[in-house]
Amino acid sequence: MMGAFSASVLATYERECLARTGKGLADHFDLMTGTSTGGIIAIGLAMGTTAEQILAFYRERGSKIFPRSAGVSGWLRTARSLFRPKFSPAELRRAIGDVVGERPLGDSRCRLLIPAYDVNQGRVYLFKTAHHERFQFDVKVPAVDVALATSAAPTYFPAQEIPWHGTYIDGGVWANCPVMIGITEAITFLDKKLEDIHLLSISTTNYPFRISNSKRMGGILNWNSTIIETLMFGQA
Repeated sequence: MMGAFSASVLATYERECLARTGKGLADHFDLMTGTSTGGIIAIGLAMGTTAEQILAFYRERGSKIFPRSAGVSGWLRTARSLFRPKFSPAELRRAIGDVVGERPLGDSRCRLLIPAYDVNQGRVYLFKTAHHERFQFDVKVPAVDVALATSAAPTYFPAQEIPWHGTYIDGGVWANCPVMIGITEAITFLDKKLEDIHLLSISTTNYPFRISNSKRMGGILNWNSTIIETLMFGQA
């Protein structure tokens, strides 16, 4: 849901772009990259969805994707989350599908670079458009599956299995902030010089973070989900 902030910023930029140039955001960039919720935004823009539509996706579908339960239902959901993912990906798939359709990643209007983690091979993975002669493996993968793969956050959603391709979890486990990945791609595969690269990075906002004394000296129960937050903040 933190992607709502990013989408709002981009919607503001897009209105200005349209007023000045008559073109959308994707027409102003040579390469877009995003991880997890940022990956959903990047894919949406590259597939021709407006930033305003993506913002509406968060506003209108967020409460269905992440339903909240009070009372006994809330306790039952918490108990179930000890043994299986907290949320079902079904509503997220429907919502993303309404935004990007069932088109393959190869239909993108802009070069894309979307991080995920391959749980079968135990390796980092980057979904890519065919912006280099070597990059053909991902172009037929439905864009909605790529979006689900990069946002399959452990404990929140199950790993995303893509038939004939692989099984993936959230790219945030290794590339929560994908800025350096984008720069590396531009230099290595697009033959750009560092001084010729202009970068716009839109955050999902931040909040004060510290590790308490009890966690610093604690075990698994003390650290709990703070381990994930520590990795995310450390990367950014």
